[in-house]
Amino acid sequence: MTLPPLATVAQLEDWLQVPRGSAPVNTVTLALGIASDMVRREAKTTFTVRTVTVWKAIEDGEIRLPGPVTSVGAVVLDGSTLAEGTDWVLEGDVIRLTSLYRRRCGRARVTFTFGWPVVPMEIVGLVLDVGARACVNPKNLRQESTGQRSVTFASETLATSLADVEKDKLARYRPVASLTSRWGR
Repeated sequence: MTLPPLATVAQLEDWLQVPRGSAPVNTVTLALGIASDMVRREAKTTFTVRTVTVWKAIEDGEIRLPGPVTSVGAVVLDGSTLAEGTDWVLEGDVIRLTSLYRRRCGRARVTFTFGWPVVPMEIVGLVLDVGARACVNPKNLRQESTGQRSVTFASETLATSLADVEKDKLARYRPVASLTSRWGR
């Protein structure tokens, strides 16, 4: 499944402060698609809204879900559908089982909706930065001279990649992994 870019051609033209319609659409669309894919892979999220059914581990009476969670459709444990409010509550991105089920371990089948209904502007800006680097310096030049005029490109513009600071920004969007050790089981 191919997802749409996280930023538009018009946004990139505005970002680069060039007239609308002046950017080579095919090149810019490709650059934004590549930048969006890099951002999604590093963040480990699609920045879309999805509904999924998954088996999740129950740890200390909690089921941790990737977020942001917008709703939970069902929690099924040992073939029985648990009742919201009575058997479980959703707090942020964590389902907390009530006292009756709190000591249970194992796995539960959970159907839930999560993701980003609107791409955060920080992510749009990051995609525009990466896409702009690819479009402004497509030949990966370090320096270019014409007569008395010389342009030196920053080393970050060489190759389309995410800078360390950009990877750091994406850390907050990554799903939280369970830190439970499997040793001794």
